[in-house]
Amino acid sequence: MKVIILTLLLSLNSNFVFAGKNEMVKATINIPGIMDASWQGSLSFWIIMDDPSQEHPYDQYGSMICNGSVTNFSVPKGYVITFWNRWTNKPINKYKCY
Repeated sequence: MKVIILTLLLSLNSNFVFAGKNEMVKATINIPGIMDASWQGSLSFWIIMDDPSQEHPYDQYGSMICNGSVTNFSVPKGYVITFWNRWTNKPINKYKCY
């Protein structure tokens, strides 16, 4: 009986995190200058910049997304945010969300 209850609780928790990650992606895409965002596994969050030739405060974006996701979407820290250049398909900057 205890095993069933524990399994159910763990399952519910993972569903909430998954829903939180989806909401996080939607909110991130709404940030001006960001074209797209997606999870690449559980430890890597990729952000495609709309116009990478412009100056962007990547560390501020990373901090805002990292801390805001914990507060607003219950997404735990423990992943890396990578900002990508949409034209060269190369990373521009990385922010460690720990």
